[in-house]
Amino acid sequence: METSTLTFENLRKVLEEYGQHAETLYKYNIALAGKNASRTLANNTKYFVKSEGVTFSVGLRLEEYWKYVEYGRKPGKFPPPSAILKWIEVKPVIPRPDDKGRIPKPKTLAFLIGRKIATEGIKPTPVLQTTVEELNNTFLERIREALKQDIGDALAIISTKQF
Repeated sequence: METSTLTFENLRKVLEEYGQHAETLYKYNIALAGKNASRTLANNTKYFVKSEGVTFSVGLRLEEYWKYVEYGRKPGKFPPPSAILKWIEVKPVIPRPDDKGRIPKPKTLAFLIGRKIATEGIKPTPVLQTTVEELNNTFLERIREALKQDIGDALAIISTKQF
């Protein structure tokens, strides 16, 4: 039997559902963790299911900065000022007066926040890891069952063919 005749329909269905749940749960967990100020990360998260022959994968397309949310950032370099300015506008960050009563302008505030990040880093918030763990607890047995069903279907086809 050629692998091209194996469709793995049961597995495909379960993986599609897994992907849909991954997207929804990731968006929920981002919001729950308070990491969704601009909503860009959640709004641009999309799942995909990919198959090449008998190899299947499920993934999420995420914004480039997801890794800083997930793994944090070590002290060292300043983050991009434009990203901090955008975050200040969206959050919104309300500046407090300094000792002399001066209120910093947005660019100054972005510099101060960037300096703090460069000095102290950012703590990780493992949202993706949490999402995958939750999904695996729910879906791994269903994936196994779908594979068993697909393999059983393939064996039934093979057993009815005469060689």
